Amino acid sequence: MISPLNPEVTNSRSPSVVTIRLNSGTRWLLLLPALLAILGAWFVVRWYIGNTVAEYAPDVAGGGIDLARMAVRWAPGDPLTHWRLGSLEEKVFSAENMADAVREYQLAVTLSPNDYRYWMELGRALEASGDRESGEKALRRAVELAPAYSHPRWHLGNLLLREGKLGEAFEQLGHAAEADNLMRSQVFDLAMNVFDGDVNEIAKVACVSPAARMQLAIYLVAGKKFDDGMRIWSTTNPADRSRQIELANEMRRSLIEAKQFHYALALIREMEPDANLPQPEQFWNGGFESDLKLANASTFDWVIDSRASAQVAIDSHPHSGQRSLRIVLRAPRTLDNIHVSQTVTVEPGVRYRFECYVRTADLISASTPILAVFDAVDHATLVASNPLPPGTNDWQKISLDFTANPKHDGITVGFYRAPCPGEGQICPIYGTVWYDDFNLQRIGGPDRKNAGSSKR
Repeated sequence: MISPLNPEVTNSRSPSVVTIRLNSGTRWLLLLPALLAILGAWFVVRWYIGNTVAEYAPDVAGGGIDLARMAVRWAPGDPLTHWRLGSLEEKVFSAENMADAVREYQLAVTLSPNDYRYWMELGRALEASGDRESGEKALRRAVELAPAYSHPRWHLGNLLLREGKLGEAFEQLGHAAEADNLMRSQVFDLAMNVFDGDVNEIAKVACVSPAARMQLAIYLVAGKKFDDGMRIWSTTNPADRSRQIELANEMRRSLIEAKQFHYALALIREMEPDANLPQPEQFWNGGFESDLKLANASTFDWVIDSRASAQVAIDSHPHSGQRSLRIVLRAPRTLDNIHVSQTVTVEPGVRYRFECYVRTADLISASTPILAVFDAVDHATLVASNPLPPGTNDWQKISLDFTANPKHDGITVGFYRAPCPGEGQICPIYGTVWYDDFNLQRIGGPDRKNAGSSKR
């Protein structure tokens, strides 16, 4: 029997084996799939090798251009090989190489028309080659393909800036910064240079959202433009500020680090409206009627580090009210500082009177504690009390007059001990000290010689 393909079929001696004889034409038909598979594998291998060579080609100095050209020959249909060759050609500064780079980027865009990266590189290369109009079109296409990405908008914004299209440029740069906060300071730096430090104009063109205005305020505070920063901050809606809690916390940290105590206190009061926060020029919990926060205290609360050598706690033996501050001193060797302090906002250059009350029990030492008022910025001592009298003494009033630094708006009240007489380093102290009724009041305006120096 003859099959339709014209083979001759014969029976072998084994009843289970059939032998088929094929003519030459039939053999080629059966080999065709194998040949196609081999050919496809060859192109796949070429593509893979070209892609790999392009991806890992060294820089220009290491012969990367030659390898990138080889990658293009091996994988001419791979946009990555053309992009890599273009990027290397672009690094060799000459008109010919820039034209070659543009051509390679154009091939990459043709092969992969929906990849924003190739359009972005093409736009940059076109502008560098002098064709700014075509470069702008390419970068706009990159933005269309990836509107939420920062880099296409960043490059388009810079191109528009160089073209003098300031409004549209900063609109693109603002969106770039919205997508990538790391670009925010760069955008503000550009705007500062372009608008010669005009904060209002910068806020108008570079802040595309309430968050951006808050970031501008933080940027201005970091640049020591405190009044401008707080003015921009106040132009945002309180509801927006409450939703941007991370930015609000960053602003608070920036103000505290910059030692802008009035502004910091105002911001904290806004962020924590239900907290029992002090008014400016007042102590917080000066009578110790509220519990102490020994950890994570606010900047304007009592900052306390209770130790075995100086144990700090609230006590029920007050000068007035219900409670007072008690410090039990048990230092057999040396105790330089008693870690109790509070920072209070003041008006620069203003005269103040600080008052409190103190009593002692069994206080024994060659150097007893001293209460002092320090400048909260440079830590200079503005005024200090006499050392406490040793032994047991009933409540006594401490009254200290001082003038706030004309350039600073914060003071810190704290404690220290003077060195003991003699050369030895051992200076023990024992006993108990109580403090109560811390109070601060104005007794005069700025010194006449400092009139006009106050920031407020």
